Amino acid sequence: MKNIRIKRIFTLFTAFILCFACGACKGAENSSSLAQNTVVKSGGKNHLNLLYSASDTFNPYTLKTDINRQLCQLLYEPLISLDNEFNLVYKTASDVKVSKKQCTVTLKNLKFSDGSALTADDVVYSYNLAKKSDGYYSKQLYEVTSASAKNSSTVIFNLTKADPYFANLLTFPIIKTGSEKKSNSDGKPHPPIGSGKFKVNDDGTGLTVNPNYYKKSGNITEIRLINAPDSDSVTHYVEIGAADMYYNSISNGTILRMSGKKTDINLNNIVYIGVNQNIDLLAENSLRQAISSGIDRKKICQDAFYNNAVPATGFFSPVWRVTKSVQNIQIDANSQITVENLEKIGYNKLNKDNKRVNASGKTLSFSLLVNSENPFKTAVARLIASQLKDYGITVKVVEKKYADYLNLLKKGEFELFLGEVKLTENMDISCMAVKGGSAAYGFKTATKGKNSNDGKSANTASKSNKKETDDTESRIEDVLKGFYSGKNTVTDLASVLQTEMPFIPVCYRTGALFYNDNIENVNNSSASDIYSSIESYIYN
Repeated sequence: MKNIRIKRIFTLFTAFILCFACGACKGAENSSSLAQNTVVKSGGKNHLNLLYSASDTFNPYTLKTDINRQLCQLLYEPLISLDNEFNLVYKTASDVKVSKKQCTVTLKNLKFSDGSALTADDVVYSYNLAKKSDGYYSKQLYEVTSASAKNSSTVIFNLTKADPYFANLLTFPIIKTGSEKKSNSDGKPHPPIGSGKFKVNDDGTGLTVNPNYYKKSGNITEIRLINAPDSDSVTHYVEIGAADMYYNSISNGTILRMSGKKTDINLNNIVYIGVNQNIDLLAENSLRQAISSGIDRKKICQDAFYNNAVPATGFFSPVWRVTKSVQNIQIDANSQITVENLEKIGYNKLNKDNKRVNASGKTLSFSLLVNSENPFKTAVARLIASQLKDYGITVKVVEKKYADYLNLLKKGEFELFLGEVKLTENMDISCMAVKGGSAAYGFKTATKGKNSNDGKSANTASKSNKKETDDTESRIEDVLKGFYSGKNTVTDLASVLQTEMPFIPVCYRTGALFYNDNIENVNNSSASDIYSSIESYIYN
């Protein structure tokens, strides 16, 4: 479904009834509490209709809704954004240099939408808001201990560790110092002042071109906003074509489509099979390699994610150019590699039930824990079980509600699990690959193993596999430490992860940007800059 035209007749509306929230709360509201409002469907060349939540704010550090967060990309420029392959795109920054535990950012000579100069003090002010915020930006800035203005055009960030890809995290929005504190006569806060391509109009119901933006504006000079106060109204307006564009990260396993064109947005979200290495056989690297080569990643992306994912070729995103040439996990199943690895651990024949057995007649059987509340994930788990069955490996899918699923992971009561982690854009995989990481489930070694199915005694197998597990963790941790000390490269890290296989990467998810058939030149869109080429849009 990549870059395909979704063939449905686009229904034209000259007028229709829209609803907006009457209450002042920021959360989702019941549609029965909505009043009525009339909006005309866009048919001209100079404006777009986009969704927003009137009950939410345009303050990027306090807002709650995804639709308002997306619009903020038009209102506030970050220091840098990332393109769809995670390359740096300079925005308010003209240069970024990282040296050891310090990052120096030089600013462009820019103005806010009110005509005032954007200075280093504004960047530091915005950083402090981002660091204190509850959500995405504070998590992105986990490595920063402080930020200060060296002069009016230079900002210094002090870091906890030397990170060569720290610049990828400088995507927090820059607002004018103190502008988020201003309000109207009724006490309603004004939107903060930004330096983006657009600004909020006087009545707060639309966006107009920022006259002080450093690039020339294009054909689209106005954004008309449609109030979509809850998920049901978002679904409704998208499906009837009221919005000209809509971005969906598909994080909950539901694809919300609209008529028109689609472009894929790469996400840094890895979907993987987690392994409990306390269990003797799963502590065997050869078994993990066998499972990896036994799954058909391409088919999983096609059949379970409906092509809203790209097959993993390694542990880092397959579109990231830095490691693209060094990652070589096959995306199709490879029976030869699978069988060879199974034979290494003594499982070298099939019994009458087509199950793989060792010399003692023991079979390979594991449970695969999955979050039952996400239909994508359950589909993936079932497909993995079906694929591994072809090699004589029995996998029982155990579906649990998310709270129960997470509790079992924390207690270590699983054999295999299907997980997803949103990696930060500096590609820091420590949270998954090092014992003690926030998503490193199954890394704590046990004194006794289970499923000791080979010819060794249980005690001997447990000791042997415990040593292998300890060695694996030690090698990965050593390379990671060397990476942040400048001794090792990211290529070294990618290589050791693929060799040791602490968990099994399956794919990286993608989001979807849908837009009207009549809009052209929608290029270079990414998760951090959805409307990247809006100056070039042509609306026929």
